[in-house]
Amino acid sequence: METAFNGSNALVFAYGQTGSGKTHTMMGYDRGDTVIPGMYLLAANDIFNNLGQDTRKVGVSFYEIYCGKLLDLLNNKELVHPREDKN
Repeated sequence: METAFNGSNALVFAYGQTGSGKTHTMMGYDRGDTVIPGMYLLAANDIFNNLGQDTRKVGVSFYEIYCGKLLDLLNNKELVHPREDKN
């Protein structure tokens, strides 16, 4: 998070076989007596705790890559066409 607050972008990437625990790692889970926070919640807490009264903007995107397709998880799994520039 320190790097992100110093002007860099940050990325959390979960990769693995179906059923390997990516969703639990990213979203967290409820054990009944204890809620285990995932990386998304932990990162959001760090971001907003560090922002304090700072007026910087925070943006977020959630994508899924499945069967060679890129899907926007914040827009009803709409298909996204990745673009690459000459750099």
